[in-house]
Amino acid sequence: MRGETMTSISSSGDELKAREAQARAVRASFEAASFEPITAPVLQPADIFLDRSGEDIRRRTYLFTDAGGQELCLRPELTIPVCRLYLEREPEGAGPQRLCSSGPVYRYQPLGSEKLSEYNQSGIEILGEVDEATADAEVTRLGIAAVEAAGLSDFQLELGDLSLFDALIDAINIPAGWKGRLKRQFWRPDFFANLLTDLSNGEGGTSGEDQSGLLSVLAGLNETQATTLLTDVLKLGGIAPVGGRGVDEIASRLLEKASDATTERMPEEAANVINAYMKISVPATKAAETVVDLLKANGVTADAALQKLALRLKTIGEAGIDLDCATFSTGFGRKLEYYTGHVFELRVPELGTDAVIVGGGRYDGLLQSLGAPKPVQAVGCAIALERLFQATNRGDKK
Repeated sequence: MRGETMTSISSSGDELKAREAQARAVRASFEAASFEPITAPVLQPADIFLDRSGEDIRRRTYLFTDAGGQELCLRPELTIPVCRLYLEREPEGAGPQRLCSSGPVYRYQPLGSEKLSEYNQSGIEILGEVDEATADAEVTRLGIAAVEAAGLSDFQLELGDLSLFDALIDAINIPAGWKGRLKRQFWRPDFFANLLTDLSNGEGGTSGEDQSGLLSVLAGLNETQATTLLTDVLKLGGIAPVGGRGVDEIASRLLEKASDATTERMPEEAANVINAYMKISVPATKAAETVVDLLKANGVTADAALQKLALRLKTIGEAGIDLDCATFSTGFGRKLEYYTGHVFELRVPELGTDAVIVGGGRYDGLLQSLGAPKPVQAVGCAIALERLFQATNRGDKK
């Protein structure tokens, strides 16, 4: 049942037993594939999520300060807590490990939302040095196999590749500041489209006359000076940084915008190839050749990234996934900023706002940001168990 101030799903005795049996089937499929079950604490340091998960998670994380003054949160997802446990075992990020976890996660939803504020996830992570394409394919296959073991057979699969987009942007002759901003906004389609339009119109450095004064001052400062100035301005106004961002991050972004304000507009040919790239959505069997044709037609070279994509898709197909029935979309990136390469989602569109049943991908930079001395290969996925139950019991709800 759904209520106006929904925080979790309530169940009858029989329904609860059915949900628990389905969750056990998911976990059993992961353990049968040699993933070690572990348990991560519900309470987590807030900053690790605020700094790494992206704006979508930042604004929906439940935050509080304990009696000792430490800022904590209720975990909004399982990947980061599992990565922290991995680093307790492997501080150097050396040995590969196959880990699975299950439990509740918490994300604020506005009053009246049909989305749950508390729901259960079950997921897997392959962490450490392993063959990249093989690991990507295995995680994708096991995410699908787990929901099929739980009784779901009717779904849509979408694949994407953030590293391919990064390679495209790196290969285009535009200012470095623009490249960074485009990469950061990739996973926010509306913001990305607006940013690309602004850059094409020579308006990428400002978002209105109200910022021009501050930006003109910042343009003459280095990052330390800009951070000091912004700190003073916020203190004088009694304003705290929003969205979990620190003053230094805000200052760095503003300096980028101030620098961009003095550059020329994006060349039309660059904007055109980016726009055309973002619109590609084809059966996964045609993904590599479609992107190759577009880049060749526009004189853009991204051979290494394209070879990785072709190998990954070949390996996914060999793992038993029908790529003719999967969609590859160049504009698909999920809503977590730490993803760096392969991404995928399994959806049941009939569930509306709860359509995503499985989501995952590669996040090779996350463990280093959590304390590893170097980048560590990492890929995983998570299943939303309540959504899975709804998807497999849609007939019972009619």
